[in-house]
Amino acid sequence: MPSASTRFTSLAALAAAVVFLGSWGALHRGWYDDEEIVDIPVYETYGNAIERGSIPYRDFRLEYPPGALPVFAVPALVTDAGDQAAFRGAFERLMAACGLVLVLACAVALRGLGATRPRVLGVLAAVALYPLVLGNVLLTRFDLWPAALVAVALAALVWRRDRLGFAVLGVAVAAKLYPAVLVPLALAYVWRRRGRREALVCLGLLAGVVALAFLPFLALAPEGVAYSFGRQLGRPLQLESLGSSFFLAAHHLFGLEIEMRSGHGSQNLAGLGPAIAGVLLSVVQLAALVWIWLRRPATSAELVRWSAAALVAFVALG
Repeated sequence: MPSASTRFTSLAALAAAVVFLGSWGALHRGWYDDEEIVDIPVYETYGNAIERGSIPYRDFRLEYPPGALPVFAVPALVTDAGDQAAFRGAFERLMAACGLVLVLACAVALRGLGATRPRVLGVLAAVALYPLVLGNVLLTRFDLWPAALVAVALAALVWRRDRLGFAVLGVAVAAKLYPAVLVPLALAYVWRRRGRREALVCLGLLAGVVALAFLPFLALAPEGVAYSFGRQLGRPLQLESLGSSFFLAAHHLFGLEIEMRSGHGSQNLAGLGPAIAGVLLSVVQLAALVWIWLRRPATSAELVRWSAAALVAFVALG
């Protein structure tokens, strides 16, 4: 089957963007409107502190990397302090914009991969409708920011704009750390196509972007940055994780006693069993990632396939 044309892919991307906005709007209706856990008040606290001139990590603690700061600061800068509704509205619009970038980046990557019409329609439909699957949690988290950056980075790499791809991937790592699992794959992809020198140049560019984000805060508040890393890397077994699902199932089916505690910005299972499960899952996760990294992709299609596998392994086993 022949590849979809640029015109077809562009029209499909436009339609997907419209559907995405419709899906986003639906999150404010019906049963989607019933919220339980919302992070926006925390983001607003960070944003208002930045607006007042406070230095992150030094003057106030936060658990997220420096690349996340723009999504806290921008809504605070365009709204009045204390106006929670206005801040939330600005934050949601910012995340919707990130979602649109994600849709368009996927379309660009699909065109670069030479995807067929059915594949273009299937992928873009999934991306446009996924807000309805994840629910209103999307409205109150900043995850679309790093997700959009990852999509843009992969699209650039698919089109062999390697240095641009690594630079954007560096921003993604600075925003939420997890995109670092893609670095070995991207490095192997460039190395096998363009040689060691270009791969090392790209890696240096990524490292430079990450350093540019972190070093100013490391110089001003090393303890604050260390606290942030500790919070991100030392999370207990989260309630929505794969390991937690087994304990929850055993609780409902067999009456297994479990204890939930809030901490590290999430809801977690406490106790010896969940702690052991968390360690075991981390070992399995690392083994899965190493196996994926050793695939050493040489083509754009392989890069996208193994990048998706790495992200799934990280999320499912994390």
